[in-house]
Amino acid sequence: MDMKKITTLFTAFLLTFSAHLAAQTKGDFYDAAAIHDLKITFSQQNWAFLLDSNRVNGDDMLVGRVIIDGSTYENVGISYAKSPSYQTASVRNPWLLRLNLIDKKQNHQGYKTLMISQALRDPSLVREVLSYEIMRRYIPSQRANYVNMTVNNENKGVYVNVEAIDEPFLQRNFNYTEGSLFKCIPDVRATPLPDCGAINYGSLRYEANAKCYLRNFDMLSKDGWDDLIEMTRILEKEPENLGKMVNIDRALWFLALQNVLVNLNSYQGQFSVNYYLYRDGNGQFNFMPTEMNLAFGSFKNATNGNSDLDFDGLVSLDPMLQVTNTAKPLIAQLLKNQDFKKIYVAHIRQILADWFDNDAYKIRAETLQRLIAKAYDATAEKPYETADFQRSLLETVGKVTKIPGIVELMSKRAKFLKKYPDMLNVPPRVSDVNFSNRQRFVAKTVTEFRIKVKVDNFPRRVRLFYRPVGTTTAFTEVQMLDDGKSHDAEAGDKIFGTAVMPKGFEAIEYYILAESAGGATFEPATYFNQLRKISLAELNK
Repeated sequence: MDMKKITTLFTAFLLTFSAHLAAQTKGDFYDAAAIHDLKITFSQQNWAFLLDSNRVNGDDMLVGRVIIDGSTYENVGISYAKSPSYQTASVRNPWLLRLNLIDKKQNHQGYKTLMISQALRDPSLVREVLSYEIMRRYIPSQRANYVNMTVNNENKGVYVNVEAIDEPFLQRNFNYTEGSLFKCIPDVRATPLPDCGAINYGSLRYEANAKCYLRNFDMLSKDGWDDLIEMTRILEKEPENLGKMVNIDRALWFLALQNVLVNLNSYQGQFSVNYYLYRDGNGQFNFMPTEMNLAFGSFKNATNGNSDLDFDGLVSLDPMLQVTNTAKPLIAQLLKNQDFKKIYVAHIRQILADWFDNDAYKIRAETLQRLIAKAYDATAEKPYETADFQRSLLETVGKVTKIPGIVELMSKRAKFLKKYPDMLNVPPRVSDVNFSNRQRFVAKTVTEFRIKVKVDNFPRRVRLFYRPVGTTTAFTEVQMLDDGKSHDAEAGDKIFGTAVMPKGFEAIEYYILAESAGGATFEPATYFNQLRKISLAELNK
C-alpha cells in the first residue's frame, strides 16, 4: 500500500475518531450541563417554504441529514412541529425530527424522535428547561436542555431540546410501554363540531359523541379511545371511583405545579391544553405537562374571556383557581374532596420549600442563562435582543406582550402563597419511624413488617402506603392506629402502628401520610422519588 493511501486512511480514521470523541464528551443528549450541537442539511434550498407547506397541509416530512454532536444520521424525517407555537413563515419555529423515518432502527443514544422548541415568548430562554426540572422532582416529566442549531450551514442559534414522550421515556418512568397515550393539543381556533362542547377543548368533560374527542386529543398509542372516554365518564359521573383510572396523587402534583409556576397555558388556564395522558401498567392515567415555554406568567388568561391578568393578578393567582368550575372537572372534582385538597396544599408547601423558600429556582435559572449567554448573543435570529435576555429574570420584557421576569414574579408569588389561608394550617409532624427487629439472643425470626411512628400536631388519620421493592405496582394502603393494639404503644400516646404480612416478597418500599383537620404531611417528604425501603433480612440481623 502506497504512502498516499495510508495517509488518506489515517486521516479518515482521525476524522471518524474525532467525531466519535466529540459525541462522547457531550454526554447524554439531554444533559443540561452542556449545549449540544445539531446540524441539519437539506438538499432543497427552499426548505423553509417546503416545511411550512407540509405543516399547513398535513404531516409530511422532508428528508435530510442530521449531525448530532458529531454523529451523522442519514434519511431523517424533518418537519416543523405540530405545536401551538408554530407560526407560518416565521424564521424561528419548533422542529420535529424522526431519526427512524426510513431506517426503523436508527437512533441517537436510544432516542428516535427529537423535539426542538424555539421558546416562543420566553426572553429568558430558561422557562422550559427550569419548569421541567422542577416538575421532574415530583412527577414523570420530559427532560430538556439546549442545542445550537445550524440548517444548511446557516447558524440558527440556541434552541430548547425537549425529550419526546415515547418508548424510552415510558420505559424509564413507568417500566411499561403498552398503555394508552394521548397528547392534549387542540386547535383552539377551530369551529366546534356539532353536538360537542363549544369550550371543552382538553377539559376532560364527558362527551356522548366520541368524535368530540378527536379534535382535542392526539392518540399516540395503537388504541385507547375507549379508555379516555371511560375515564372522563367516571370523572364526571362517578368521581368516587376515579382512583381506579387515575393516579390521584400525581394528578394533584400536576395541578399544584402548574398553579405554583403560573402556567396558564395548561389545564387550569383558558383552554385546558398542553398535557399528556398515559395509562400505566396499573390501569391508571398519569398527567404529564408539556409546552412549558409560557410558564411563569407568559400566558395570562385564566378564563374563557379575553381579559389577561395583570402582574398583580399573576402574583396572586388563587391556588384554588377553577375549583368551582364544572367545565374543568379534574380540578372541581378533586379539590372539592377535602382529603385531596389537604394533599394538594401539602404539595404546594413542598414545592415552595424545595425551590422558592431557598431561591433554588433563581440560582438554577442564573446557571442556565450563564451556560447559553455566549451562544445566544451569537444567534443571528434572536427572538429578543441580548439586553432583554440579560434582564429577563429580574424585569418585565416586551413592549406589546409583556413577559414578567421570572424572579420578579416568583419572589412575590412565593410570599403570597405562604400567606394563603389554607397554607397557614399547621400540618402534622411525623418522627421516629421504627420497625420491630428480631430480639437479641432470640431464635425466632421476624416474619412481618411491624412499623410504628410518632405523629404530633393533632393527627386525625395516619396511613402507610407500601409495595414490594422492585415493582411498579400500585401502593397498598394500610391504616395506622394509636389504640394500643396495633403494634404501636399505649393508646392515645401519639404513636401509631400497623403490620404488613409479606405475601411472596421479602422487602418493601413505603411512605407515610399523616393528616390533621387542616393539613397533611408525607414522610419522607421526597417520597415521590426517594421512597423508604426495609427488608426482612435487615430486621433479622
